[in-house]
Amino acid sequence: MTKNGIDPLTQNEFAGRVGIARADITPPEGMYARTWGSSTHDIAEGVHRPLYATCLAFQADGASRPVFLLSLDLMSFMSKADEDGLRQPLIEEFGLAADEFLMTLAHTHGAPFTDLCHADAPGGELIQTFRDKVGAACKQVIAEARANLEPAVLTWTNGVCRLAYNRELPLPGSDMLICGLNPAGNADDTLLVGRVNSKDGTPIATIVNYACHPTSVGGANKLISSDYVGALRETVEQTVGGGICLFLNGASGELTPRRSFEDDVEAADQNGREVAYAVLQALESMSPSGHMLAFSHKEDSGADLARWDYQPNSPGTAFASLCGSVELEMIPQKTAAEIKAELAITPKGFMKERLERKLAKREKIGDGPTFDMPLYVWRLGPSIFVGAPIELYSAFQIKLRARFPELSIVVMNLCNGGLSYLPSREAYETDVYPVRVAMFASGGLEKTLDKATEMINSLL
Repeated sequence: MTKNGIDPLTQNEFAGRVGIARADITPPEGMYARTWGSSTHDIAEGVHRPLYATCLAFQADGASRPVFLLSLDLMSFMSKADEDGLRQPLIEEFGLAADEFLMTLAHTHGAPFTDLCHADAPGGELIQTFRDKVGAACKQVIAEARANLEPAVLTWTNGVCRLAYNRELPLPGSDMLICGLNPAGNADDTLLVGRVNSKDGTPIATIVNYACHPTSVGGANKLISSDYVGALRETVEQTVGGGICLFLNGASGELTPRRSFEDDVEAADQNGREVAYAVLQALESMSPSGHMLAFSHKEDSGADLARWDYQPNSPGTAFASLCGSVELEMIPQKTAAEIKAELAITPKGFMKERLERKLAKREKIGDGPTFDMPLYVWRLGPSIFVGAPIELYSAFQIKLRARFPELSIVVMNLCNGGLSYLPSREAYETDVYPVRVAMFASGGLEKTLDKATEMINSLL
């Protein structure tokens, strides 16, 4: 819509019903909490910031069923049994179809594993207690988010945050690329911010979609931590003055914070505040819900002035959800039986932990030559949510957003599972950690990009 041939400044908005709820899932004191191969401790000494389960429910006006987006402050699921044991009971209890429920992880490396394979480790006897707490919290927030559904408007804007850096660092004096901040590398600085307000303007939620590994603190940190996500949420919520801040980790496969793998949790807090300030700047740039900034008239003054003001603009109401899959070619590697045999003779340490993770991934995917990876797409007006159970490189979200510049596209790693890394084709030409541990052959990210494009087009 134009006035006198001048395009207004519009924003992508969805009007429907939205509900949100949050519950604490911080593990019990004394539980096994080792997540880094470099750690010298098994049990955390305290809590830096609590861990949460947060559920966001969406429902189109007139629709009989909502969809649910559940975010957990966890690192990853070690095995299929680990993930299914938490997710499947929720699907059954609430009668959810495959495209109606997305469970994504913040990927904080300061959160302990929920897998019972560590039950015989120091503090491992408390893992089941932790799992029970997480499961109960998930049921609680889904039920509460559904009960809290109310007419609302979801408004999107793009911001910029430069916390994330490429993490494929050439080691001087060698041919190695190690996992760490590379100042010369490229990093996606796109920050997608969603504001959810009720019809009377009351804040309900702030959605933050940003691609950066929550690895501010590393193996020497002895505190349970939501990493930079904690300070991000706290700062945004205190400033906005209402509503819940929900973080969604984007396609961050090769991205790390400026301060990474440190001993002191202050690194996480500084990183979190940096993202929060960028979020707050983006929020301040928004027009009121249901409005656009449009040219009004010419005002005569010392100079001829262009006057703009807020004018009504109807949000989109279209809603659809879809579950598909993409066939990925496997990299030839050891079978589950071969990995188990190697594990049996490997002493405790980082090499054993690498093998345990490799076995868990192999058992999720199977020993076949290909794997049908699930892919999930939601449409909410002029915005799209895309989730995959894998760690995508940022090229995925950069290229997907370039294909649909008119849409606000949320990309979520580790959504409904966790398999492996999916690097870009160019990354397979280098010897970097994500490529060394990848399960899928070169070209998988590009195939996933094309499939996501096809699914989005089918919903438009």
